[in-house]
Amino acid sequence: MSQIPTVLASDIDNTLTGNAPALERLGRQLAVLRKQNKLRLFLTTGRTLREVLVDGFEQENIPQADAIISLVGTEIYLPPFEAKMEPLPEWDERLHQQFSREKAVDFVADIEGVEIQPEHYNTALKASYFLDKSPDPANTVQQIKQRVAGQSNGYQVVWSSGKDLDILPADAGKGKAIRFLLSYLDLEPQRVITAGDSGNDRSMLEEFEHGIVVANAQPELKKLKEDLTSNSKLYFANQPYAAGVAEGLRYFGVL
Repeated sequence: MSQIPTVLASDIDNTLTGNAPALERLGRQLAVLRKQNKLRLFLTTGRTLREVLVDGFEQENIPQADAIISLVGTEIYLPPFEAKMEPLPEWDERLHQQFSREKAVDFVADIEGVEIQPEHYNTALKASYFLDKSPDPANTVQQIKQRVAGQSNGYQVVWSSGKDLDILPADAGKGKAIRFLLSYLDLEPQRVITAGDSGNDRSMLEEFEHGIVVANAQPELKKLKEDLTSNSKLYFANQPYAAGVAEGLRYFGVL
């Protein structure tokens, strides 16, 4: 078992991104900690792998990572990263055992205002939709959740940012993907710190004891203040984006 002080598992969009100078400063700090073997960085995102590599690493100065968990926890990639590489087969095979895309699509059939997301966000393990054209998005989400709950326990519904809805395998999601990856890498960190801004980050913020919610977070994450348990050590940053992540890492004594 390999021990390391900290694993930071961070969302990208509107968690790391949003303030380029703050992200550059944080990236330099994280690079030093990784070089000193004091930290591993897992990027957990709704983006595709290609969007992380091309848009993120090459254009947005996203920090280099030790793992990429993409498409809301349905795919895992380990370095060396390449745009056309295949996801980690052990995770892929595990999720395929319980998920039928055809059945996932049936859950939203004939529901008003549901619009499918672009093809690259819809995979064999993920059915993704926009609900911003729905007359009542929150009610539509509950309707879909009721259908899923009534027909199968092998699926989950993830609702983010007031418009994005994903239907995933029950064993997928950012939190479970991080947990799987720690075991797969035989890694035993002293602590895992998660960071996010929207609903698809909730699973990892709830899965691990330490977490950072940036100041610009969506209402569904700010609501976590009301749901905290005595064991939770979520930090609600006063600053947005990467500056909020850095603030949280200082609070937890990492920076």
